[in-house]
Amino acid sequence: MSKKRALGLVLATALTFTLAACGGNNANNNTGGSSAPAATDSASEKPAEGKKVTLTLQTIQTDKSTPQYQVEEEIVNNYMKEFPNVKIEWDRLDTEQQKVKLKTQAASGEVADITMVNPGAQLQPFADGKVLAPLNDMLEDEELKGTFLEGVLDYYSFDGTLYALPYNMNLAGIFYNKELFEKAGVEVPTTFEDLIATFPKFKEAGIAPMMLGGKDKWPLSFMFTNILQRVNGGPKFLDEVNAGNKKFTDPVFVEALQKTKELIDAGAYQEGAATFDNTTASQQFRDGKAAMYFMGTWEISAIEASEVVGGKVGFMPFPTVAGKGNAKDYVVAPGTAYALGANSDNLEEAKKFLKYLLINYPKVAFEKKAAVGLAQKVDGDFKAAGYSDLAIDALSRFNEVQGGDMNFDNVIEPATTQTHLTGLQGLLIKDVNVEELAAEHQKTWELNKK
Repeated sequence: MSKKRALGLVLATALTFTLAACGGNNANNNTGGSSAPAATDSASEKPAEGKKVTLTLQTIQTDKSTPQYQVEEEIVNNYMKEFPNVKIEWDRLDTEQQKVKLKTQAASGEVADITMVNPGAQLQPFADGKVLAPLNDMLEDEELKGTFLEGVLDYYSFDGTLYALPYNMNLAGIFYNKELFEKAGVEVPTTFEDLIATFPKFKEAGIAPMMLGGKDKWPLSFMFTNILQRVNGGPKFLDEVNAGNKKFTDPVFVEALQKTKELIDAGAYQEGAATFDNTTASQQFRDGKAAMYFMGTWEISAIEASEVVGGKVGFMPFPTVAGKGNAKDYVVAPGTAYALGANSDNLEEAKKFLKYLLINYPKVAFEKKAAVGLAQKVDGDFKAAGYSDLAIDALSRFNEVQGGDMNFDNVIEPATTQTHLTGLQGLLIKDVNVEELAAEHQKTWELNKK
């Protein structure tokens, strides 16, 4: 199945379950529960009598205040209580640290028992290197297979082999602090030009317009992909590059770089944005330090858990750029997924744990109000369960999606992605000729494309 077809199926299935979750008063909705069975219903076979097993779980969940951290920790702790012979050791790393460590471990063939990977082009080198265990056999278990949105697993598969199981599926957009907008007398922008016009007003009010984790590089690329989508008049420019029909020197790509530069030069971001990692940037937004934050809908649960901005934040699609694009096209993020080290001494036990984790993830996430943007089906009444207006609004956004792109680093091969990420970060700290940067993209692409 093509990735384009997979995206359509994912969004269609998300729509179905969003509607089921938000409407009606059927028996399932009244329970406020999830389609996934309770932990005791999904128990794996226990290890042999007396056999002690230690598994390492390498995770990007590092912020204890976030529901995602709490969901993962609760399920892991429950597993160890249910199976006392199994000890799960945490290896907690921020996103960029984990990417670097995974590459280092993969080079030696010593990947953690359970690790985390991103889809598409980021996953492919590990699949090609045979360092991740194939997981097709896990989907022979209908109890697990039936929990995923239709089509989502195609983003983690190559040549019919599945290498990872995801826990989230998200849309990107701009979170905005309604209180700070009111304080600065700013209306919600609907065009790129309106967005830039807000920056002086926020600064006059002593407010940073937008928060960015520039040190981690990918957050700016995340926004750039949305700008590229708008300038292109719709999705799939990067797919056209992969197909050999477009080049990075195309005027569309150059214009997207120029618009990104204009955004930065207009003072979009906080002082020293290139030195902030994304964890810090997220926390700063949740502490009310900036008016806007471009990020995926996975942030919603953390935002709503904030005592400072909870209940005060809205979500808007990225605006049109120079009259181009459709606000109902989104950057769509098939999210971080769990993978297993192919050379693990405890591979079968790791599979049992991963099954337990993902069968229980929707239920625990729903209870912790962290079930917006999951890769799995959730059957519960979000409104009755007390989900916020922000969460319900974000759920409705899935209904309106007309087209989508994955982020640059999930579409384009790693060497060109590195040129891209380093080049965008350079826009934050120095003057960059965007035509030369586009040419660097193309040069790297031609040297590394297969």
